[in-house]
Amino acid sequence: MHPKKTNQKLDLERYAKYAMVLEKTKWASEFSWKHIRKICQYIEPVRAKKGAVVFKEGDNERSLGIIVKGSIDIIKEKNRVAILKSSQTFGEMALIDGEPRSATGIAAEETIIFFMGEKALMELAEDDPRLGVQLLWKISKLISQRLRQTTGMLIDYMG
Repeated sequence: MHPKKTNQKLDLERYAKYAMVLEKTKWASEFSWKHIRKICQYIEPVRAKKGAVVFKEGDNERSLGIIVKGSIDIIKEKNRVAILKSSQTFGEMALIDGEPRSATGIAAEETIIFFMGEKALMELAEDDPRLGVQLLWKISKLISQRLRQTTGMLIDYMG
């Protein structure tokens, strides 16, 4: 068998395995199997051991993280302000606006995260514009939901 065809087959098998993991998350519920498989061609899986720093406050990394297994403590000024679990995401704002991370994320247990960087998102959108729009729409909704939560908390705090 030709080496390039062998590599393509291994890549497709690897992406299919990633897709099976991603499909089990609530995050992927709005996407078809075909689109989940396509998204997995543009992600980078990372396994973080308990206590590992997943991202650090002030970092300028333009990427979105999708937690597919485990959980991450969000730390601000040495205090845990939130815990993100499987199917939740982080980094939507950093991906879109490029501003530094506003907190530190530490794996609360062994955690698997699928990362998608800005370059990968742009490549996906160029390769499949409809899926790119759907993915950006999903990211926009997540940002909107977080803004509404934050606004509600601010009103409660001030009230």
